[in-house]
Amino acid sequence: MRSRRTATTVTALTALAVGAASVLMSPAASAATGAATCTPTTLPLPAGTDSGNVDAADSQGGYAGEASSGSSADGTRENRVVRWKDGRAIDYGRLLEPSASITVNGVNRDGTVVGYSVGAENIGRAFRSRDGKLERLPLPAGARSSFATGINDTGDIVGWTRTAEEDSPHTAVLWPADAPGTAVKLSGGLPTAGHTEAAGIDQDGTVLVNHYPEGAPVSSTAVYLWRSGSARKLAVPTGTAKAHGGAISNGRVAGMAGGTSGAVWDKDGSMMVVPNSGSLHSINSTGQSVGYEPWNWGAVLYGVWRMDTQIATLGNRVGVYVSADNGSVAGYIQNTTTGKLSPTTWRCG
Repeated sequence: MRSRRTATTVTALTALAVGAASVLMSPAASAATGAATCTPTTLPLPAGTDSGNVDAADSQGGYAGEASSGSSADGTRENRVVRWKDGRAIDYGRLLEPSASITVNGVNRDGTVVGYSVGAENIGRAFRSRDGKLERLPLPAGARSSFATGINDTGDIVGWTRTAEEDSPHTAVLWPADAPGTAVKLSGGLPTAGHTEAAGIDQDGTVLVNHYPEGAPVSSTAVYLWRSGSARKLAVPTGTAKAHGGAISNGRVAGMAGGTSGAVWDKDGSMMVVPNSGSLHSINSTGQSVGYEPWNWGAVLYGVWRMDTQIATLGNRVGVYVSADNGSVAGYIQNTTTGKLSPTTWRCG
């Protein structure tokens, strides 16, 4: 149900990946520096891989992400999609050639994993898992690249497509569970100029959509909630030029407003600025979110919030991308010696 537009791909992992046994955590990574203490648990890696990262969580205590092995220097790195369930790593393989990047953006209660792979010519190919393997999602007419960004427990998948290069028109799409093999361009209440990208989908079918003005889609300027052919724009303070929705869950949206502050839109549509946050990218069904603290001279620190109250800060050598419905947060811990990553969950309390 949640998505990160700037999701860590296994291309990023090529310089950073590791096995759990050799992880060395700095004190700041093993415990929160805020009010709550966060206790890490390292997830296992599939056989033959040496690094991994958690990028999504289901509503049943499971997770999904990427794993990799090999060397980026000689082009042998192999990127794979992984699901973690009941303490076990399930390897779903890859969609394209080994060197292609992979981004996982969602997993539902049935274990269906969605995301996209980017290979030759920078063409994106949205995928879903089925029967333990990955398959491409269909393209709507006129589209060349596709990117899946979220899935709900019904099996509806959302994302966006583009016709050609990066700055060609981006269009929010829905792959409906009740119409397999189809891709529906979202229309009704959404802007027709510029770019639209679906960033996530709630359990009731509400789709979170970001709108980007004409030109290259760099910074979104408006956030919409779309459902069944109609959309409403989320309110932002007067004079706000940038707004971005990172995730939706149980009627709440987490994201960014103004370009420098994290924000949460409550179920009634009211927006609150989240203290000591720069951007939020995941929120669970109870309103717990994760994201970045304000940028500090190149250092990225991740935090955990409950609505507009910060409960923990996780320090260096850590990436936290997921706020799961079971209360955990997830991402990776970086090895301080090798610079590699291990998939990790935390409990903060």
